[in-house]
Amino acid sequence: MASAYRRKRKHDDSLIHVDLNGVMQDMIGGEAGVSVAELEAIQPRLVDAVGHLADERKQGLRPFLDLPYEKAALEETLALADELRRDLDWFVMLAIGGSALGARAIATALAPGGGHGGPGHVGLIVADNIDPQRFVALLDGLDLRRTIFNVISKSGETAETMAQFLIVRERLLRELGAVDYAKHLLVTTEAESGSLRQIVNDEGFSSTNFPASVGGRFSVLSSVHLLPAALLDVDVTALLAGAQAMDERCKSSDLGRNPAAMLAAAHYLLDTLHGISIAVMMPYSDLLSTFAEWWCELWAESLGKRLERDGSVVAIGQTPVRAVGATDQHSQIQLYVDGPADKVVSFLRVADHGARVEVPRSYPDIGDVAYLGGLPLGELLNAEQRATELALQKHGRPTITIELPAVTPFALGQLFYLMEVTTILAAELYGVDPYNQPGIEEGKRLTFGLAGKPGFEEQKSEVEAWLQRKKPALVL
Repeated sequence: MASAYRRKRKHDDSLIHVDLNGVMQDMIGGEAGVSVAELEAIQPRLVDAVGHLADERKQGLRPFLDLPYEKAALEETLALADELRRDLDWFVMLAIGGSALGARAIATALAPGGGHGGPGHVGLIVADNIDPQRFVALLDGLDLRRTIFNVISKSGETAETMAQFLIVRERLLRELGAVDYAKHLLVTTEAESGSLRQIVNDEGFSSTNFPASVGGRFSVLSSVHLLPAALLDVDVTALLAGAQAMDERCKSSDLGRNPAAMLAAAHYLLDTLHGISIAVMMPYSDLLSTFAEWWCELWAESLGKRLERDGSVVAIGQTPVRAVGATDQHSQIQLYVDGPADKVVSFLRVADHGARVEVPRSYPDIGDVAYLGGLPLGELLNAEQRATELALQKHGRPTITIELPAVTPFALGQLFYLMEVTTILAAELYGVDPYNQPGIEEGKRLTFGLAGKPGFEEQKSEVEAWLQRKKPALVL
């Protein structure tokens, strides 16, 4: 495996590349680095993990892996986008968590002007929280006659989304009337069951199906997120093509050619053998800042588990953190370099930032300023990334660098797919179920109790008893 790890590959300018030199012991020294012996020792388990995922896929158990190949679904999505964009200024997603973050990540990266709706241009708003002041301000600022609200809840039981839906429905009824209001609601939920599906059947709202057996955090390449992307004129065909290209790489049993396998192994070994319990995602591109938020949810919900698959208590999982370069060089990096040695920083580096903006050659007689003259901002940003990478490694702090040739649909599709497969393979190494989220479900049940949902009276009593135990003397 060591020779495979060191193998030089022919560079493909359309592919993203993963540089793991910064996690290796011979590069960073100290106790944090992974040794070649550790990589070789884990090879059999990693090969088994890749094979197990392939077997599950053949059995139809992991449909999210095949989303990039669903041509019929893509054609339906593109046709629906063409239909919806007529007389449409704003497309508002009422969603939370994985049902919202994927669309936000795509829009931020590939349609940075997507927040401006108007004639001939659809704007996207992702209403992913229920802060009352912000939500009311949002509704007050929209021309409801030129707005469609996409209500997204796979189960139809998401309290936040359903509350938003009820408020929006009432506003639409009041302002547009009983005949026209329904045309401004599009519901995305399970095809056959659930409260939201019942409402769709009763009221005749337009609807799309949330893909069966695909969890929200693994749905980014489904119609749930491709529809808003298509409305923003993102090339979703290229996005899926990028995912397909990464899929081919992640299937390989030759671990030196499988970036997802190597990434999973690096994180697992750093965490379990070297005490690296925090994983930082740091894009050096504002366009990828929301991608890092999407990844944080994927990593936290999938790997942060109290129990292994066999029921053993383990309480494991790296804590994901988002930082943005170069901004957070002036805040968080101080902690990462000099603070506890418990972090791995994954840089997202962009070779070509697109817009070429040169710093003017002003003040040539002031050395502290003149050296910047003529320097393109993209080159300065990439120099800052390299400098930060080296500074961390000099202090024995592990780093990973993932380089995109440019922020394009093809590159972003690769990145989404890479991180999904990496997460699943890491879960195999940890021995946990990446598809459940019992910690979140507990909070949901307690919320249902506090909100008065029938059947959750016990949870309401539990919260009330807990509040009674609080000591007034400690409330300052």
